[in-house]
Amino acid sequence: MSNVIDIRTKQPIGLDGRDAPGPGECLACFVHRMVADRGCTGVLGWVERWRSERARRATALAARLQRRGATCDCAVIGRVWSLSAALWEPDPTSGELLEPGVLPQCRGVRPNSTHPCEHWVDRHDLAL
Repeated sequence: MSNVIDIRTKQPIGLDGRDAPGPGECLACFVHRMVADRGCTGVLGWVERWRSERARRATALAARLQRRGATCDCAVIGRVWSLSAALWEPDPTSGELLEPGVLPQCRGVRPNSTHPCEHWVDRHDLAL
């Protein structure tokens, strides 16, 4: 951990590089990983961090996510995208499907894509 603060996330910038998007890491996997590891920033700070490093021309990304109900980083997962049911695991006791404790490695996306990898489904596509 360093004493340098990221102006988008308001979080200290780690010297180990774990707070930067991995090669090909999609937005949803990055935001999920960072919220789990470092917490929600209360704004779309991790989204902006990912955008500035992976899709600089996607200047309307935050506004698009906000229109879909994501007012902060932790709301991106749950309000915009959900983990694909294919990754859920049965509880050994009840048989109920539960989200996995650890996500598999991101499946990756093409450069500059703001779409999630195949681990995620659009909440608008889910039948309620």
